[in-house]
Order: sequence, then C-alpha cells, then structure tokens
Amino acid sequence: MLYVVRHGQTEWNIETRFQGQQDSPLSTLGQQQAHNSAAYLAGVGIERLYASPLGRAWKTAGVISERIGLDRIADERLMECNFGACEGMTFPEIEEAFPGKTAWRDADRWNRPYPDAESYADVVQRISGFADETLRDALRADGPIICSVAHGMLNRCLVGYLCDWGNDEILNAHQDNDEIFLLTDQGVERIRVPGSSQ
Repeated sequence: MLYVVRHGQTEWNIETRFQGQQDSPLSTLGQQQAHNSAAYLAGVGIERLYASPLGRAWKTAGVISERIGLDRIADERLMECNFGACEGMTFPEIEEAFPGKTAWRDADRWNRPYPDAESYADVVQRISGFADETLRDALRADGPIICSVAHGMLNRCLVGYLCDWGNDEILNAHQDNDEIFLLTDQGVERIRVPGSSQ
C-alpha cells in the first residue's frame, strides 16, 4: 500500500499564490491537518516515510514521523513543480507581469510551462525514476506499506504515473490539503482525513 499525502494548508494556499519550490508556512488549519493526517496514519503500519525537503511538506512529514516513530527520508525528486518566474504570484499578478502567458499555457498545460518553469511533462519525467525505484513495490498485494508526503501538482503526476492515467486525468485530479491518495494492487482510493476541513 502507498499513502500519498499532501502537505497541510499554507498561508500562500489561502492567498492562491503559486508556491512551487519556494515556501510559505503552514497556516493554523494546515498544522491541524498535519496532525490529523498523522493520527489517521498512526495505525496503518507504515514501513518507510519519504518526503519532499521543501518546508511545508517536510514539516507535515515531521508531524507524521513523530507520531508513527519513523524517520523521514528526504528526496528532491518529490519537490513541487518549479513555477519559475511566477513563484509567489497570484494569477492576476502573473497576467500583469506576463500578459497572455496564462492563456498560452492553458492551451497546452501538459507541455507548456510558465517562464523558466517546469511543465507537467517535465514533472512526470522527474518523478518517474523515484516512483519506479522506490514506490512501485508498495502497489503489490504483498508489498511494503509506504507513505510519501509532497505537493498538489507533484502528487497528481506521481499517482498518475503509477496508475497509468492519461494526461487529462492527471491535469484534473485535484488533491485537497486534507486528502490522501491510497494506492494498492486494486487501484487508487481518495481518503478524506477525519477531523479536517478546508
């Protein structure tokens, strides 16, 4: 079994700012979501815990780590999509700085990145090796129980790659901050963490 966790809500999530590989602190709700995820995961028997080294995911994984008594393993391939020059901006700010760029990207979000950024295709390429080397065994019926803590876009690409989703399915598979993807040999399930709310 593979539990794919998104970090708790951040201040920039509230402000709808692109975080990418920059960071913003967990909000009060985000801290509670991290604790709620940890409480939910405490009884599932996790054997390995991987996390993005970016602060918001690393802190969320730290709460889980402390609760289950298992060290976090950082891997840079779990870092969120690099949004380049648009990191820290809202959509209106991006449009002001780069007129027409959002519409240009939206016409082919899979292949077209923001300036100096990664595309969805780039992120899938980056995560594929980690997924195959480290996580795929967890999908076997007799495989290890693994937890991975990362980010919204990264997680969509990771789950989509492991489950052979098409591009459109990956593009549209939103994951809330209090939602966990559970992958098994039977497929993928969405779990809303008890006690959390958006």
